[in-house]
Amino acid sequence: MADKKIKVLGKTLRKVDHAIIAEGLGAKIVNIPEISKEEAEQYQQLGLTLMVSDADPFSIYYLGSRHLDRQDLSIDDVVGYRILDANEEPEFRQQLKNEYATLVRYYGKKEK
Repeated sequence: MADKKIKVLGKTLRKVDHAIIAEGLGAKIVNIPEISKEEAEQYQQLGLTLMVSDADPFSIYYLGSRHLDRQDLSIDDVVGYRILDANEEPEFRQQLKNEYATLVRYYGKKEK
């Protein structure tokens, strides 16, 4: 029996539709934009500042959701997040013993 080579001209896997997966799991897709320092002034900070291992959106959403939940807040209330500059929160960074830690703040609409 001879070996035959097959040339694949395109992708053989179908594209996964995240909306269908979320619906099947009873979940909803959350999109939280990163906002600038100037934009953050329009909102109020939700919860405490959080340290994440990296600036990966999954870490920011997942850890943020758990972090806010412990403070009786919801990720649904978040309108944006901001990764703090290296010169912000120096006392917190000293407590962490990591002056280059990735710190995130979550922001929500200001209460009237």
